[in-house]
Amino acid sequence: MRNLIIFFSLIFVYGCHTSIKNELQSNKSHAKIPLKASAKPKEEIQRNTSDSKIFNQCDPNCIWQYYHPFTDTSYVFAVQNCGEDFFDKGKTARIYFGIDRGKTDKIIWEEDVFIKIQNDFMEYKDFNGDDINDIQIFSETGARGANSFYFLYLVDAKKKQVIRVKHFEDIVNPEYNKKHDVILGYGFSATNHYSVYKISEDKKVYQIGASFDDDFDANETILDSKITEILSKNKQ
Repeated sequence: MRNLIIFFSLIFVYGCHTSIKNELQSNKSHAKIPLKASAKPKEEIQRNTSDSKIFNQCDPNCIWQYYHPFTDTSYVFAVQNCGEDFFDKGKTARIYFGIDRGKTDKIIWEEDVFIKIQNDFMEYKDFNGDDINDIQIFSETGARGANSFYFLYLVDAKKKQVIRVKHFEDIVNPEYNKKHDVILGYGFSATNHYSVYKISEDKKVYQIGASFDDDFDANETILDSKITEILSKNKQ
């Protein structure tokens, strides 16, 4: 009987790793491990305790999402979204950027952030005009769900780097305007308003000019003229 139990345990472990491998092969740019219906008690929480192997583990406690930002798919950008029981107060997820070496991983950097638990929290959009998709990660909402906030990580394919843009998470409902090479924030409140931002050389966002009310029903022609006016008055 004891040998039979060990046999079935080995089958379970093998099946877990095999399913992950198959999922990654079918969609290399996006893989998830579903969140278990009920989290384990705190004393039983499974944590990654070293950087010997981080990516593609069987983790019933967390939602994982993976993205390969370069043609060299050994580079991995991963988000481990678990909840507050796993990390310091106010943090619910850990973001990793590293290299998957098979049996071991090399973690280039990692950081803990707050992400509201949901199944899909990564989007891929160009935010700096280089026609390469950057990584936008949903954080949370405000104003009863109307205002959304995100983290932004710029992808540098030449240097094989992924760099967080500081203070981007303070921009409400951010969108990139390629014509003017700016980021627009649109806030829903008693009076809806636009704000114009740029990304500095040291990868921080900063506002250009003052915010202005949307008293023109988001008319694109008027919006374009207002952005042009702000940029002309605040030349770098």
